[in-house]
Amino acid sequence: MRKPHPTTILMHVILILVCLLLLYPVFVMVAGSLKTAEELALNASGLPKTPVLENFRRLFNFNSGLIIRTYANSIFVATSYTGLVVAVASLAGFAFAKFRFWGRDVLFLLLLITMMIPVELNITPLYLFFSRLGWLNTYRVQIIPGIANVFSLFLMRQYMVTIPDSLIEAARIDSAGDFFIFRKIIIPVSVPAIGALAILQFLSKWNELLFPKIMLTKERLMPIMVILPTLNEIDSARSVPWELVLAGCTLVTLPLIIVFLIFQDKFLSSVTLGAVKG
Repeated sequence: MRKPHPTTILMHVILILVCLLLLYPVFVMVAGSLKTAEELALNASGLPKTPVLENFRRLFNFNSGLIIRTYANSIFVATSYTGLVVAVASLAGFAFAKFRFWGRDVLFLLLLITMMIPVELNITPLYLFFSRLGWLNTYRVQIIPGIANVFSLFLMRQYMVTIPDSLIEAARIDSAGDFFIFRKIIIPVSVPAIGALAILQFLSKWNELLFPKIMLTKERLMPIMVILPTLNEIDSARSVPWELVLAGCTLVTLPLIIVFLIFQDKFLSSVTLGAVKG
């Protein structure tokens, strides 16, 4: 049996230590969610002596079930937004990658330039705009803005450029239309990029805080990320129930893990494809 090289062993040890370091906050979060307030104060970083689910029950009953409502809001908004972004970016990426029309490259460059504008700079004009439309305190204002995402368009366009034109030409010889080619050829070939895009956009929308915090004032329409930092059973700004906060953090992490597990093979294959094709 071949003896491992010392450098390889050292690298594995370093990687294991880095993994443990990165996973430690997750361990503290999950373990803390299973402790009582008294145990959390005395033993913040260790394993719970007697794991309890009381924190989750209190969390679900907080403010007449507000956490459950906002949790459902986050799932609905993030899922709808991700689906729309993937659909729009795929269609636009197909157009920019495989069609030649006047001003295509200039228009694409102008779209890329808009990525340089800080999001915070648009908040006030967007607030005034949606206020006049009457979209404040609605699900529309959380989903519709941003579905024409330039980064997503760029990602899909760059991937679709690498798809051989011969596939499309062969389909056109068989009298296939553009939408048929998009649906039957482009989408199946682009699944790795779509998976990566879905993960990135779902994470982005799920973790969004500033935009909904400004556009929404009704708590029942807010996502859980806006409500979670306001957890406070006692009417005092200095009395934070950390066991509830940790239980809430554990709860909001679950969908992210599920989405990653569903799309992880697509996500990883998209990364390696980019490395191979250069």
